Amino acid sequence: MRLKQQLLQFMKRNIYLTEAVLWVAGIVALALMQPEGDHLFSLCPLSWMGFDFCPGCGLGHAVSFLLHGQWQASWQAHPLGLPALVLLLRRSINLVRWHFAFHLKPTSKQTYTHG
Repeated sequence: MRLKQQLLQFMKRNIYLTEAVLWVAGIVALALMQPEGDHLFSLCPLSWMGFDFCPGCGLGHAVSFLLHGQWQASWQAHPLGLPALVLLLRRSINLVRWHFAFHLKPTSKQTYTHG
């Protein structure tokens, strides 16, 4: 039980940094995948429910194509690939900044004396 409490405390203290690491790990995974390869599985809940249309379909491939420098293929996979990548990078940067701003903030008031 103590380990669970310690893990929860760690997550609360580092929630911003944890989210940033997860977003960056996702971007790295998209950079390492071969976007023109076979579609092995889908993380899309609409696909799992049998729907043929999903507004986000192709977004991961679009970002992966972008990270491989294939701009036209990215646009064809999903036109919002570039904005998605920019938003994810911006979010990750902000999360890291918020994490360090929170942890570098003084915890107690410091009194200054002249002299």
